[in-house]
Amino acid sequence: MSAPVQNNPPTQRRSRIVINLERALHISPKGQQPYGTGAKRRKWPIVLGIIGIILIGLVIGGYFYWQHYKTKPAYSLALAVNAAQRSDAAAFDEVFDTDKVVQSFAPQMIDEAKERFGTALTPAMEKRVETLIPALLPAVKESVRGEVMKHVREATTRAEGKPFFAIALLLPYYATINQQGDTATVSAKSGDRNIELTMQRSTDKRWQVVAVKDQVLAKRLVDDIAKDLPAVGENAIDEARKQIEKRLPGILPSASGKGGHR
Repeated sequence: MSAPVQNNPPTQRRSRIVINLERALHISPKGQQPYGTGAKRRKWPIVLGIIGIILIGLVIGGYFYWQHYKTKPAYSLALAVNAAQRSDAAAFDEVFDTDKVVQSFAPQMIDEAKERFGTALTPAMEKRVETLIPALLPAVKESVRGEVMKHVREATTRAEGKPFFAIALLLPYYATINQQGDTATVSAKSGDRNIELTMQRSTDKRWQVVAVKDQVLAKRLVDDIAKDLPAVGENAIDEARKQIEKRLPGILPSASGKGGHR
């Protein structure tokens, strides 16, 4: 007798549903484009617009600042530095009033000349030096311009080849500039040499150098005109005679060789 056949129901296969969570988070309900893409695209014009406004503001602000900076002593001084670097005497003279600068050396040269005479300096010689030096200054005008240009060029060798705006903006960091109204003083040091410039505002709102204090240059200028100054001891006898006659009148014989008494 055969064993009874069992009718087992067919085994049902379990279906697996796999959900891609990463994709689901980036798919819009319509399944057409990622979430946030449209929002990001809408933000870019706004960001670019803000950047553009900032850049335009910087350009406009920089323009007005530069125009204002042109009225400062540092800008005019930068023009002189640039002219000296290019050996452009005409452009240099637009900033340096050579005639006034030369005249500003008169007191410095007089003091230097007096110091050289020392104790041999008589009142007559002192008066002669004070008269001669201002009269001899026109002869050293070219020397003054050349020496000042040369020193400016040597003192600003770092500025050679740099853009002009960089020279103008950085100049106040290399020199001390004190402005009071329409007058400014500039103090600079190169090695052991100290130089002081006096600047005045001109009618076109630019500044000009009208005086220079430079002991080293004053000594060189006195060397240039030394041959025209009175020699040490010159007129010393006549001066001594005058002093003796003033204190003890009639004690010395007259200049003609006759006695002092008739």
